[in-house]
Amino acid sequence: MDDVSPMLVNNLDVHVINSCNLHCHGCNHLANYGYGGPFKVKELVDWIKPWKDRLYFKRISLLGGEPLLNPYLKDICIAYRRLFSQKETKLRIITNGILITKCPWLKELIQEYHVNIQVSLHVFTGKTKNEKLINKVKEGMALLEKWAGDTVRPAESSWGPYVEAKQKLNFQVFYQGAGTQIKPFQHDDITESKKHCACPTLQLYKSNLYKCAPIAYIGDVLEKFGMENDPDWKPYLNYEPLTPDCSDDELVD
Repeated sequence: MDDVSPMLVNNLDVHVINSCNLHCHGCNHLANYGYGGPFKVKELVDWIKPWKDRLYFKRISLLGGEPLLNPYLKDICIAYRRLFSQKETKLRIITNGILITKCPWLKELIQEYHVNIQVSLHVFTGKTKNEKLINKVKEGMALLEKWAGDTVRPAESSWGPYVEAKQKLNFQVFYQGAGTQIKPFQHDDITESKKHCACPTLQLYKSNLYKCAPIAYIGDVLEKFGMENDPDWKPYLNYEPLTPDCSDDELVD
């Protein structure tokens, strides 16, 4: 195919780190197993550059893991904003909010680089409540709201409010067991599995595009546990992502 216009992608998830300061069973990104990162600015820029002129990203979500654990996050956001203008692409960080008060540079990202912050309220939804963590998140949310309100721009951009909170979280364990005992559900019905996927969002990982988070990160987790040759996982590990040199026909398909 020739002269193909950039395809619209409503949301692209980009991992900046694969570890977290929480241990949520059912994390769709498997960050509870801490399998790598933090990734540096050049790595993440190199991942996305090959796709920049082939796909139109309406929103790019920088997450993990817990993105605020990545010491390079500020510079990553600035580099991505330079690649993708605020007019064309919403750039957001998705955080659990625990470390907001330790990251005063978020103010600059909100005010100068039009970065949106979404706080996923994990600490509010667990079976046991940690009041210390809840108070940390509340304090962080108050700071974010102040920084957004102090800007010379409205507290809302064309992409909606600069600060959002999400309490309804989509935790869904897609495997049996835990740790070195994880196994797939072997019902051999891919179509039905897709219907129940709680995280069907396009992932950019190590320059490749994956259809969802579980399939993107399960390989690294299995490798961490020395299970990369487990025959039960072979059908999933045989999944082939889109590589930067894929054809336009493959990309459209």
